[in-house]
Amino acid sequence: FFAMPLAPWAALGALSLALGEAMLPDAVPDECSAAEDCGFVALQTRAVSNVIEFDHLERAQFRTKGQKCQDFRVTGKVQMVHYRNWAVGRARRYGVKGWVANGGDSTLDGSHSPCPTCGCVLGHVEGSASAVEQFVREMCRGGPPNSYTKSCKVHNSDCFSCGSFYKENRFCKTWDVKQCKRRC
Repeated sequence: FFAMPLAPWAALGALSLALGEAMLPDAVPDECSAAEDCGFVALQTRAVSNVIEFDHLERAQFRTKGQKCQDFRVTGKVQMVHYRNWAVGRARRYGVKGWVANGGDSTLDGSHSPCPTCGCVLGHVEGSASAVEQFVREMCRGGPPNSYTKSCKVHNSDCFSCGSFYKENRFCKTWDVKQCKRRC
């Protein structure tokens, strides 16, 4: 399991501690409803004097009000045109976090597909709902000079509390974001 100090999550209001004792509901639900907009799925949470322990770290993602997390896949002429560098710049502009990588069936040099249109760009983004929407809109509509997008697929995702937005240098031999990376 993973233990994390409570202080960073106190503002979430998910748990309250009084005099060092845990005050939890009688039953922690196995799954949150979509209306609650939370990332606890099959998570058993226990608070013990200022520490929250997660039995299932993979599903222990938090979403605060207004935060959005999405995975995206862009096809077209998106490799060998500095698309990932452009994406990092756009992420800084909007203040979002996550990652971007090249993907596809095969790699030419360990970082790119054999041709600029033979692969895709895969990524994960998280941040405020409006910033994520603006970032994804730009990813799907365009790119740097000499690039173009043919298709763009976007899906809601779990949040991973990424520390920054970065370019993944390793080629992902897949067309599926979840197969490429499972966290930041």
